[in-house]
Amino acid sequence: MRLRPIALSAAVAAVALGALAAPAQAAPDDEGQFVGVLLPEQIAVIAGKTKTVRAEVLNIGSKPAENVVADFSDIDPSLKLTLPANCDATSCPVGDIAANGRKVLTFTIGSTGDKLAANFQVGVDGLTSEVTVVRSEGGIDLELEPIDDPKIGRGQSAALPITVHNAGSEPVSTVGLVVAAENGLTPLGSYRNCLPLDEVEDEIDDTAGIVCLFDEEFAPGATFRLPADSPVKLRVNKDAGGPYTYSGAAIAVGLNDEDAALLARQKTGKVLTLDAVSKASGLLDEEPDDLNIEDNIATFGVSVGKSVADSAAVGATISGKGGDTRTIKVGVRNLGPTTVIPFSDDVDWFPGVQVTIPAGLKLTEVDPFCMPGSGVDVKKPGSIDGRDYLCVAPMGLGVGKLESFTFTGTLTGDESTAGSVVVDGGVQDPNAKNDKAAITVALTGQGGEGGEGGGGLPVTGAPTGWVALGGALLLLAGGVAAYVFRRRRIVTTL
Repeated sequence: MRLRPIALSAAVAAVALGALAAPAQAAPDDEGQFVGVLLPEQIAVIAGKTKTVRAEVLNIGSKPAENVVADFSDIDPSLKLTLPANCDATSCPVGDIAANGRKVLTFTIGSTGDKLAANFQVGVDGLTSEVTVVRSEGGIDLELEPIDDPKIGRGQSAALPITVHNAGSEPVSTVGLVVAAENGLTPLGSYRNCLPLDEVEDEIDDTAGIVCLFDEEFAPGATFRLPADSPVKLRVNKDAGGPYTYSGAAIAVGLNDEDAALLARQKTGKVLTLDAVSKASGLLDEEPDDLNIEDNIATFGVSVGKSVADSAAVGATISGKGGDTRTIKVGVRNLGPTTVIPFSDDVDWFPGVQVTIPAGLKLTEVDPFCMPGSGVDVKKPGSIDGRDYLCVAPMGLGVGKLESFTFTGTLTGDESTAGSVVVDGGVQDPNAKNDKAAITVALTGQGGEGGEGGGGLPVTGAPTGWVALGGALLLLAGGVAAYVFRRRRIVTTL
């Protein structure tokens, strides 16, 4: 089931992957800072009205950014730009932004002429984002107010302050609200009109969440918020690993009758309602698409402190005679007591597993999530000799979970020293004694066909799985990790 393309299929995928907002055209050096502006590439403004724009100024870097200023330039004369009171005509002081932090800059934009589209630019620290303002005759325009990063301890929960506006000119008869987060966080809402997210959307294994249906009169100018006595809460799981900043989001979307009918309700329990802050009247039977889908989403991050996750290497013993084909599985197991953190800019580390194949096994197939190279530091790969492979463990390996990598080859029939599996558990792993395991060959007979010594797979290209991971690893190598997820992207011009 899909509520609407803008509601779940794109937004929830962004929640799950958590990497879509990283700057595509620039990256910080390891020691410096990188500050950019995250805002829609296109904004629809209803004729005769102004539109509130909330731009996020991000410091995706390892050091605080001081005295940040946002500059507005190339403003089309047909646009009416209104900046906050502490700004001058074309620039706004944002102040200091912590490492991997953000601040929200709120301004309004209006169209005073008859032009169908006009542009302006916003620049921070030499990086510029261009925005196109499109003149609209009207429609639905739901907005979610920004949600400050909650302060929640491991194993604790807190209410999420969620406020929804209809800034458009058309009413909405039914509103769907999604609250979703990375595994490690759990949205809580045991209400008759709320369902677990995995019951209404496929392929969200890395995402926890709920989706709620509100049959409310939601007219132009209306503002609603979740009541204090029946909120949606967010819990940090007891086994959530750290240090890590977990990402979450609230998403609001207008539904038509067909969409709403697909959200089956439970028969018993309390109904989650919305409190009207301001309200109007008049409803339509069919809701058009939202004019500005980007501000239907409010993202937030929850920082969780350091925890222990004991990563243990898992080796293998290969038995057989020369010429035999054997498949082995080696890898890493998380012995807990918390999860292993995903790729993170909280820690300069990634979950690498170094596999050295014994010379007595001539490989014919390599796991797609392994690449030739030595050294568990992906930023400093070693020499490629056909036996050393660097493998990537999954994001957020759970307690007790095993991640294995598969290698297939032919026994040469020659005696050889053992290979090895070496894991890097990062700052979470206090136990170095189990970080290495052996890969041994136990010959059981005389050498047969295919008993040639040494060798490995010829390297003709990157394996499929490595290509899939390439984007994340390149970001890591450049010192950039995804802190905010959205379908929007930062457009930078150097």
